[in-house]
Amino acid sequence: MKRFSEKYSLHSVVFFSFLIICQACTVKYVADYDPSVMEEIVKVSKAVDMFYAQILETPEGERKYEKFKAGYINIDGDLYGLRLKNEIRPLNKESTRQTEIAQELWQEDMTDHKTNDSVSDFIVKRHREQFRRIFVAMARGERAKAAATQ
Repeated sequence: MKRFSEKYSLHSVVFFSFLIICQACTVKYVADYDPSVMEEIVKVSKAVDMFYAQILETPEGERKYEKFKAGYINIDGDLYGLRLKNEIRPLNKESTRQTEIAQELWQEDMTDHKTNDSVSDFIVKRHREQFRRIFVAMARGERAKAAATQ
């Protein structure tokens, strides 16, 4: 009977040792958390929200593209900077894609405003909310990276 318990004791030790080794050797599929990226997301999100607030405070007949051109260009540059920060981090395809989408949508808004030389309250409110959701998704992704790397 002693051999039976010694055999299973040895198997138990080997099994638990294997589990400990497996837990120590984890494969990482997500980028490290970078607090500067989270700060940048909040900064750009605030700039976009303030930009749309300025448009909404301007009477519709006075919403000429030229009046808002500098704001569009500045935010496009901010989005480019955020995209670059995401692109240079390894294992960061999802966040990079999110910033690409935000930049593409921003450039579409800029082009539409330039083409029409005005923008309605409805479009401004809809796009403001759309960008809010995009930035919330980006921030949640960064927060998940923080949890995954701890």
